[in-house]
Amino acid sequence: MRTCKGSYKRATLYMMLKLKLQKPNIRLGVILASFLGIVALWNLYLISSQSTGVHVRCDCGDEIATGERVGRYLDDLLAEVDPLTNRSVQERITDFHPSLAVDFLTQQEQRGHRCSVTPGLFSIRHRNAIWQEAEIGRQTFLVYGAYYDDRDKEEGPFVRVLVMVESTWPPTPTCHMWYKNEVVPTATKAVNVEYLHWQERLENEWLPYIVTCKVRSHRKDIPQVVSLVNHACGTSTNALKIHQEYSEPKKSLAVCHKFVYNPARDFSIRLVEWIEALRAWGVDHLTIYEAASHPNVKKVLTYYQTLGFLSLLPWTSPGSEPQSPYLYRILYDTQRYVLFTDENVPYTDCLLRHIGTHQYIGVWDVDEFILPSTEASLPKMMKKVRAKASEQGLTPTSYLARCTYYFDDLQEEPDGKLPEYFHMLRHIKRTVKFTPPRVFTKAIHDTSYALGLHAHFALLNLKGEVSRDHELYHMYPASEAQLAHYRHQCQGEDQTECKTLFRPHVVRDTTMWKYKHQIVQNTTKVLVTLKLTTP
Repeated sequence: MRTCKGSYKRATLYMMLKLKLQKPNIRLGVILASFLGIVALWNLYLISSQSTGVHVRCDCGDEIATGERVGRYLDDLLAEVDPLTNRSVQERITDFHPSLAVDFLTQQEQRGHRCSVTPGLFSIRHRNAIWQEAEIGRQTFLVYGAYYDDRDKEEGPFVRVLVMVESTWPPTPTCHMWYKNEVVPTATKAVNVEYLHWQERLENEWLPYIVTCKVRSHRKDIPQVVSLVNHACGTSTNALKIHQEYSEPKKSLAVCHKFVYNPARDFSIRLVEWIEALRAWGVDHLTIYEAASHPNVKKVLTYYQTLGFLSLLPWTSPGSEPQSPYLYRILYDTQRYVLFTDENVPYTDCLLRHIGTHQYIGVWDVDEFILPSTEASLPKMMKKVRAKASEQGLTPTSYLARCTYYFDDLQEEPDGKLPEYFHMLRHIKRTVKFTPPRVFTKAIHDTSYALGLHAHFALLNLKGEVSRDHELYHMYPASEAQLAHYRHQCQGEDQTECKTLFRPHVVRDTTMWKYKHQIVQNTTKVLVTLKLTTP
C-alpha cells in the first residue's frame, strides 16, 4: 500500500528545509532540490491523479487538539437523557441523523487530539439537517448515506455512497475509509459515479448519483466510516457511518414507502389499515421516510416504530429546495421533476439498507398494494414467480405488477362488521382492464441484484443499467399478482381512456378479504389504543 503526505503544504515545507541545510554547497543543493522536487511532484501525482483501485494509507499530518471546553463537557453532554424517549443525547443524534458517524466523530474528540486527515465532530459541513457537504473539484456533493456491499464476488466488495450533485456530469471523488480503531484513513479513487434517474439530466437541478468505492479485498475487517474528498489525504468535511446490517438467514420481504410530506393531511386511519394488511400478507418490516406529517400520522408512525415493525427515517429536500413543512406539498405536487428526482434517494437508501437482511424489498405507497392472485402470502408468491423465472432462464432484478383501479366511489356499504373507516376492505370492485406492462406498475426487487431504484422498477443492478427487455419480470395478473391502486380516478393527466376503457367495466374482487378478520381486528385495536376512533 502506498503512503502519501497529508497535504501539499507539508511537502513544500519539507523541500524548503532541505534546501536551507544544503546552502553551503550549491551544486549539492541543486541536486537535492531536483530530487526533492521529483519526490514532491510524485506525491502530488499520487494525491491528485490517483488511479482507480489504488489504495493509499494517509499519514496523520498535523495533530489537532480537542478544544478545552469540548474536552471538559462533551462526555456529560452526550450522556444526558431525553426524558421523552429515555434515550441519551448521543442516541438521539443518531436517531435524527442516521448516517452521521456520531460515535466515530466523538471518539476523535475524546482522544484529546486527532489527525488533520480525520474529521472531528465540529469539522463536518452540514446541509439541511441530514446532508453533509463535500467539495469535489468545483462541485458541491451533498452526501446522504453509505452502505457496505459484498454481493459482487468477482469485483467487490464495495462501499456505495448516495449523493446529490447540482451537475449533469460530476467529477469523480476520492473515498477515505476508516477501519475499526484506525485514526487515519485509507484513500482510494472511486471506481464509478452512476446516474440514478430515468429522466434526462437537467442543468441547475440537484441530481442523484451512486458513488462506488472499492474496498481492499484481502482485508478481513470491514470499513466503518467513509468520507468523500477531492484528492487522496485531503481534508474531510463529511463522515458517513457505513450501514452493514445482516440477518442469517435472510428474511423474506420488506416494504419501503417514500417520504411523507403533507402536515395538513390526516391519513392515519388508512395508514393503520394498510400496515395491518402488509403484516397479514407476510411483510415483516416497513421503512417510511418523514419530511412532514400530521400529528395523527406521526402518532401511528411512532407506534409501529416502538413495536419494531417500522423504521422511521428523517427526510429533507436537498440544496436550496424549500425546507418548510407546508411548502413540501406545494413543491412536490407542482414540481414533478423534482419529486421524481428526490424520491430515488430514499428508495435506493431503503434497498441498500436491506441487502444483507432481506431477499426482497417492495416499493409502493399507502394507496397501493401488490396482491397475490393465488398464493396465500407475498413471500410464497415471490417463491413461485422466482422459480418460474428461473425455469425460463431469467434472473430478474425487479418483478412488476400491473395496475388495476379500485375507484373511491365504488365502495361497499358499511356495516357492523366493517365500519366506514376501512378503505381497502370496503373497496372490492376493480377495473377489468389492467394497465399495459411497464405503465404505472409497482415492483418487488431482488436484493441479490438491484442497486438503484425509482418508483416503478430498478434502474441499476450490479452489472450496470437494467435491461428493460431482459431483467424485468412482468407478473401475470390472473395467476401471479396485481397492483391494487385505490384512487378517485386513473393515474395520469388525460382521463379520456379512463372514462372509455377502465370505468365502464368493473368486477368484484375479494382477494383482500382473505385476511379480513385479522386486518379488522388488529386495525381496530390500534385505532382504539391511539384514540383515533372509539371502541
